[in-house]
Amino acid sequence: MNISCNHCGKTYSIEAHKLSADRSKARCLTCGEWFVIDRENESASPDAVHLTPEEYQVVSGDASSEPEPGTPPIPIAPPAPMQARISQEPTEVRPRRNSIGLTGKFILFSILPFLVVCAASLWYFTEQVMPRMDTQVTETMSDAIWSIEQRHLREQTRSNARQVRQYLFSHPDLINRNFNRDIYFKKIAIKKIGTSGYTFLYERPSPGGIWRSWAHVNPNIVGSDLSDLKPTQPDFDAFWKILTAVETKPSAEGFYEWQDKGQTSRWYMTVTKVRGTPYVTGTAFKAEEIEKSVTLLRQRSRRITTEALHGTLLAMGLGALLAASVFIFYGRRTTRRIIHLSDVADRISLGDLTIPVHVDAGDEIGELAEAISRMRDSISVAIKRLRGRNSM
Repeated sequence: MNISCNHCGKTYSIEAHKLSADRSKARCLTCGEWFVIDRENESASPDAVHLTPEEYQVVSGDASSEPEPGTPPIPIAPPAPMQARISQEPTEVRPRRNSIGLTGKFILFSILPFLVVCAASLWYFTEQVMPRMDTQVTETMSDAIWSIEQRHLREQTRSNARQVRQYLFSHPDLINRNFNRDIYFKKIAIKKIGTSGYTFLYERPSPGGIWRSWAHVNPNIVGSDLSDLKPTQPDFDAFWKILTAVETKPSAEGFYEWQDKGQTSRWYMTVTKVRGTPYVTGTAFKAEEIEKSVTLLRQRSRRITTEALHGTLLAMGLGALLAASVFIFYGRRTTRRIIHLSDVADRISLGDLTIPVHVDAGDEIGELAEAISRMRDSISVAIKRLRGRNSM
């Protein structure tokens, strides 16, 4: 026969022929309350839980009366199927799993990709962009400086040619052998350019004649045949080509190697004819001075680039730190709300329908909290209704 608990409605199956009296009582395995077993009320239910004779007792006197206060409850050992079912139900709040929380996942899946991208960008900028940029900037600056300096030297040479022409025409009695002795002419013909550069003057010979220098910073070559310098200069042909190019054109320029005191230097030279005279003015300038300027600008460019790189790294680091702080703040705040809702759900599953839901948020977590609160209230109302029906 089947019997139901008057308090929670749980149905149990017992063997009526084993009852020692018409009326007995037993404790409900679900709600713990006592209920009456009447042999005359027999019914069948496939979902009923079987009770053995040891789990109920004969009621003496009024079977509907409850045990007196202070009477210790009769220990009831549920049958094997019920024990298995109860052992599967939680008796306390489950411990948290030892795994990565939402805050850790926020950082792992948000900050970590950002740092990876920053590291890749830094590597690409350091290994690929900076060398190319440095080379391009250096070449551009070098070309620009050389272009400016060459234009300046050409203008200097032409200016000297005009001044020499004017002085010679105003001093017709000045002969070439005295060019390097006349202090006024020497100031015009020989000028200092930069640290190592200078201007000079030489004479174009008649066909088959000698190319002679008449005004020069080195007095040892004044009046001498310039071709005599060939044995001492490995790159004399480049020098001679620039020097003699004025035979067919008004001006010429170019680079050559010059050896002095065992050291070889690269020089730039530009020459211009003095109109109306057989003379030529020229300007020689050591290329190392331009290269030093280029090197100095290159170092400054690298320093500026390095400072910009450090500033970028600092900005990226501060950005990553700020992003991590924001993620940690909101992540911990979110996880605390979720943990609270999880605890509430666990307590409700254990039958605690008075636990409050404390989540003050207007987002999806707040909606979840309201849903759990409504579920708690609905369960409480349903249990009250069920108990009301069973008491009728």
